[in-house]
Amino acid sequence: MNQNRKSIFFTSDWHIGHANSIVFDERPFKDLDHMHQVLIDNYNAVVPEDGICYHLGDVGMANVETLSGVLSQLNGTKVLVLGNHDGNVNRMYRLGFDVVLYGATLYIAGEEVTLTHCPLRGIFREDITGMRGAVDGDLWHGESKQIRFSTEDRGQFHLHGHIHSSKANDKLAKDGKQWDIGVPANDYRPVSISKVESWISKYKQKEKDE
Repeated sequence: MNQNRKSIFFTSDWHIGHANSIVFDERPFKDLDHMHQVLIDNYNAVVPEDGICYHLGDVGMANVETLSGVLSQLNGTKVLVLGNHDGNVNRMYRLGFDVVLYGATLYIAGEEVTLTHCPLRGIFREDITGMRGAVDGDLWHGESKQIRFSTEDRGQFHLHGHIHSSKANDKLAKDGKQWDIGVPANDYRPVSISKVESWISKYKQKEKDE
């Protein structure tokens, strides 16, 4: 961690320009312009100009002008961990990201925390019954074909997006040592490293008490 470790944040699944995300996620926005502006305002309200935010994929499904227009308004250093709906590395740099990765590992509250767009492989994260393209044996949608956007389970803590859990279903958003930090489950704003530290501490205390 750098000296300004308290200014580190995490977010995912903005889906800029993706009108259907408002319908599918039941997002509380009247249209895309409304969604984009709320995401920008919420982001800049918590991420300072000298902050760092890890975007864990699926930034948007829009033209270059729309995507770069939104990203250019965001504070701080923007690190992208690629998702299955993002473009290639060079395109994402051109859109305005400072760093583009397939995954990352941080040490938070003394624990290894991995970051990818998708959940850990081999751990149930959602019921895919009836989902388009669902594959028998998958434990979250796209598990068998989105390998490069995931990582193996080594017992570590893990932050991800992809599954579009909601705040109303906190059991899905935070399950075991995994946390879906996508915007639908987190008030449409980034999650601070302080909240991640608190989550890890509570998990470890619960383990001690059991």
